[in-house]
Amino acid sequence: MSEASSVRARTACARCSTQARSPVSTALLAASASSRLLRTETHYDPLIGLSPFSLVLDEQPAVSVASGASADVDLLVGTTTEEGHLYLVPVDAFAASDAADVTRAATAPHPSPLDLVETYRASRPRATSGELRSAIMGDALFGAGSWALAEAHASRAPSSTFAYEFAWRSEALDGQLGATHAVELPFVFDTTGLPVLNGPNALLGPRRPPTGLATRMHEAWVRFARTGDPGWARYDDRRRSTMHIDAEWAEVEDPRSEERQAWSADRRPWG
Repeated sequence: MSEASSVRARTACARCSTQARSPVSTALLAASASSRLLRTETHYDPLIGLSPFSLVLDEQPAVSVASGASADVDLLVGTTTEEGHLYLVPVDAFAASDAADVTRAATAPHPSPLDLVETYRASRPRATSGELRSAIMGDALFGAGSWALAEAHASRAPSSTFAYEFAWRSEALDGQLGATHAVELPFVFDTTGLPVLNGPNALLGPRRPPTGLATRMHEAWVRFARTGDPGWARYDDRRRSTMHIDAEWAEVEDPRSEERQAWSADRRPWG
């Protein structure tokens, strides 16, 4: 995902309101039907119809890296825990989601949507339809590609691969926004104190983030930029070590393994 896309997502979140839909939110809804027109037997729209333009690379980054591109460049890649919330909560679609919405979310990006839904239901037995829909959308947009990129890059020597998952939850929009797409960016740049990012309808919500979280995360990213090492174990195809980032940090091996495997190359049409 480009930096420009991240900035647009953050801006949409900071301005969203439960009382009125912004032009960005309206555009997301209007574009949702286009995903059906952008899928072939071998490819699908990796933006799952959420962009009115859906301009994407001819070859996805993981495929290029697996062929040897950027083999000498270190990689730090990750996602937030609730990426998909950004595309549902601000437009009042999260709480209103039902089982049919979950199935539709799995149909656009996956060749075996019913199997995919069952995998997520099994790993999240207490999840609501909104939570399942968000999880599948989030992985279709970001999780599957990040896993594939990490796997491809980790197989290339001599560069190093590092993975993270950002889990701190924003209480914006009546506590529903959560660990949504782009919520980690103010922590990466240590800008969580900006007024525009704080408040009941802003990206970070009304609750002050944990003391020191932005400082530690910013330092890890600066360290990676300087040295190629953010300060935790490398990702490889055996342990798949991932730094889980919240008020407390913890290295986790192969988090959400079953869900990751459901998006593996032999089970998706874009691998």
